[in-house]
Amino acid sequence: MPAAALSSDQNRSATKRAGRSRWVRHLFLMPGVLMVVLLSIFPLIMSLGLSFVYWDIANPLRGIRWAGLAHWARLIGDTHFHQVLLNTLLYVFVGIPVQYGLGLLLARAVDRQRRARNLVRVVFLVPMMLSPVVVAFVVGRVMFNEAVGPVNAALQAIGVAPIPWLTNNYLAFVTVLIVDTWQWTPFFMLILLAGLSAVPGEVEEAARLDTVSDAQVFWKIIFPMLAPWSITAILIRSIEMLKIADVIIVLTNGGPGISTESLTLYAYRIGIVNFDLGYAAALSFTLLILATIMATVFLMLTQKFIAKLA
Repeated sequence: MPAAALSSDQNRSATKRAGRSRWVRHLFLMPGVLMVVLLSIFPLIMSLGLSFVYWDIANPLRGIRWAGLAHWARLIGDTHFHQVLLNTLLYVFVGIPVQYGLGLLLARAVDRQRRARNLVRVVFLVPMMLSPVVVAFVVGRVMFNEAVGPVNAALQAIGVAPIPWLTNNYLAFVTVLIVDTWQWTPFFMLILLAGLSAVPGEVEEAARLDTVSDAQVFWKIIFPMLAPWSITAILIRSIEMLKIADVIIVLTNGGPGISTESLTLYAYRIGIVNFDLGYAAALSFTLLILATIMATVFLMLTQKFIAKLA
């Protein structure tokens, strides 16, 4: 057989083997793809469709009527929605900076504690290991109980009158933030501590030769180097904070009134309690749109910040 013909047969054989190998890889990927479609993409598309219809859940097959933009127009005049949207934004824009600041301080302190670093790290991670429901009940309802809670008992011991932590509109909101901050500040600490550990020691030592104080070394040299870790932590926690509901349900159930109710909790009550699935879907997609806009703007601003540093 001529060498050219033999080479052509080998090439065709290799091409067939490569094609079979590619189909085998695709075949093994199919279960994962189907799971993503069934558990993520299909519910997302179905929820979007629900936001444009009226659906009588008592008659699931025939109880569907076209609503158009009625549910979305309802958002404009819904004062309840306006209040819970404001609450949700306040949770993010007040809670996240506080948690980040405390996490940064703890990360810096633990990073300097060379001997007992592992022990301290484990101790601070204990709140993250607990269920949010447990944290809300033990740290929130028990600690801040107005009658028998240890917080008010300690205040009374020093002559301060009991504080209505869970029955005052503003204090209830602050209490929710305190409980959430206690649980999730270690998340920032863990990520920022990883960033501090990745900073070469030679960089800090060299910076000390040109600067006056440790604070200047940290803020001018080390802190800008933590930008990738800071962006990641803030973005993840902001998206999670937008969905806050479990802590609120256990701690205040959205009260007093709706002063602590979040958008997620409102959508849950509209959809699951009142069976108004169309409006609940519109509320849920409003939250999705809000999260997308916030994440996009945040990434754009941080990219400009990093570009200036570079």
